[in-house]
Amino acid sequence: MQNCKIVGTPMEVNHKLSSLEGDLIKDITSYQSLVGSLNYATLARVDICYSVSVLSQFMHTPRKSHMDAAKRILKYLKGTINERLYYPYVFDLVLKLFSDVDWAGSKEDRRSTSGYLTFAGSKFISWSSKKQPTVALSSTEAEYRGLAIATQEAMWMKTLFKDLGLEFGTPTIFGDNMSSIHSAANPIFHARTKHIEVHYHYVREKVLSKEIQISYVSTHQQCADILTKALDGTKLCKFKAMIGLQAVGESL
Repeated sequence: MQNCKIVGTPMEVNHKLSSLEGDLIKDITSYQSLVGSLNYATLARVDICYSVSVLSQFMHTPRKSHMDAAKRILKYLKGTINERLYYPYVFDLVLKLFSDVDWAGSKEDRRSTSGYLTFAGSKFISWSSKKQPTVALSSTEAEYRGLAIATQEAMWMKTLFKDLGLEFGTPTIFGDNMSSIHSAANPIFHARTKHIEVHYHYVREKVLSKEIQISYVSTHQQCADILTKALDGTKLCKFKAMIGLQAVGESL
C-alpha cells in the first residue's frame, strides 16, 4: 500500500457491506490484523471510527469486499497522515455533547448506529460510534436511545470534572431529531413511545432535575454525523474542521 492512490473519504457514501456477498478471504488473520491496527488508529482519528466499526463486524467471516473497504481506509489515511486533533488555548470548559443516530442503517440486521462527540468548551475530548443492541421501531426511538447513551457520558464527565475541581456549568446535549427532544423534555407519557425500555427514561429524569439540558441543532451543524454514516468529501471536511481535526506540520 506504500504506492497506492489516495482517496478523499474512508468509505464510499451509501456503500453497505454484507456478510453474505463476495468471495471469502482465505487468510482471515490478515484481515483481522489490519482491522485491529485500524482500531488502534481510531484513538486519535475520529474520522475513521464509523468505517472501522463497520469492518469490525465481519472479523469472523471476512470477504474480499471487506478487505477492499479496509484498504480504502489506508488510502484515506495516507492522504491525511498529517492531520491531528488541535486543542486551542482557551479557558471555556462548558460541556457540550452532539448526539446523532443513523436509524436502521445496518444492512445485516437493521439496527441503528449511535454516535456522540463530547467537547469541553472548544476542546474535543471523547467520542463513540456503536451499533445499538436492539432494533428500533422508529427514528424517534433510535434517537432517544442515542440521547440516553450521550446522557450517561455527560453524567460521567460531570463526575470527573468535579473530582478534578473544574467548573463546567450544565452540560448541553445537541440533537437534530425534534421528536426525541420533545419526548425527553415532556413528562407526559405517549402511547407511541411505550415500546421504549424504561431505563431510557433516565434521560427525562436528568432533564427534569436540570442536571443536563437538550437543545436542537440543524442537521447541517450536527458534527456527530461523522460517527454514524459514510459522508461525502464536503461534509467530512466540514465536520472535521468543527471538531478540530486538521493538518499541522509534517508527519512525525
